Amino acid sequence: MADNKKKAETQYQKKLKYNNAYNRENYRSFSIRFNINDEADLIQWLEGREGVKAYLTELIRNDIKKTAKKAEKAEKAEKPEKEGKKKKKAK
Repeated sequence: MADNKKKAETQYQKKLKYNNAYNRENYRSFSIRFNINDEADLIQWLEGREGVKAYLTELIRNDIKKTAKKAEKAEKAEKPEKEGKKKKKAK
């Protein structure tokens, strides 16, 4: 019986080692802390979400899209200015 227990522990350790290596190679982990006194509203808000990871992922993706649109608008606004300057120089 002790032999089976030892074998089971060894299998568990192998699986754990494999999982840890896989996670190190395929995932990136972030940690955040909130102060229960100063940020209670944030804690309460996050605890009310069905899934914190999904909620934060959606917020970040929306922010990425919003930032890209702002950059695109700024780029389009700069183009006519640059083209106008080129035309003046050509005259």
